[in-house]
Amino acid sequence: MDLRVILVGPENPLNVGFVARAMRCFEVAELTLVTGWTEIPAEARVTGVAAPEVLDAARLVPNLAAALEGCATAVAFSRRPLNLEQREFELPSPPAGLSSGQGRVALVFGRESNGLTREEAVLCPWLCRIPSTPGISLNLGQAVALALYQLRSRAAPMGSADEPTVAVDRLMTLHDFLEARLSRSHRFSPERLMHVRQMLYRLDMTETEFNLLFSIVRELDDPMEERRLRRRAQAKD
Repeated sequence: MDLRVILVGPENPLNVGFVARAMRCFEVAELTLVTGWTEIPAEARVTGVAAPEVLDAARLVPNLAAALEGCATAVAFSRRPLNLEQREFELPSPPAGLSSGQGRVALVFGRESNGLTREEAVLCPWLCRIPSTPGISLNLGQAVALALYQLRSRAAPMGSADEPTVAVDRLMTLHDFLEARLSRSHRFSPERLMHVRQMLYRLDMTETEFNLLFSIVRELDDPMEERRLRRRAQAKD
């Protein structure tokens, strides 16, 4: 499985080094940090001394949407109940349908103090929980290491070999298009729009089906005849 590890708002640079070391152990190279940092802190290189290539290649981006670019799907790791209608699983039992085998899977971990927000977690089609004793959780580096071990060793690809399902960042563009229009209506609160996003994720469309659906939505939003009339009016001007 082709994996990318994404850390959202890491608070302790030492943990970033531990994560890089775990990635190096399991031959995962892509690390992306959603942070205001302009460079990898020196402290991260102390604990990540065994994985300098991972830290050197790490990307620093301003938000989770940017971090997910190029990924086929994404898994949010959280202990809190989010009530987002995500497809949910627990380790050590990743589902066979997690990856089509034809795209990158993002593993998204939140802040050490309070994890991912609902607004961040909703960007991910999948939600994973790591069972542990109530009242205590794994260190960030430990959680990443456990997730990498389980997903690299057990997740089995599934899906069509002819055409993979549409990537998560493409589905995000459709949701953003819909959100800009539906949010004008009082019937579509931010909470309801979160559920719309998860509904789109569960459709498991191919790229061809996605393009067709997006074309239908665009046509309903701006019918061809109206576009023709506007072009004619502009030509006369």
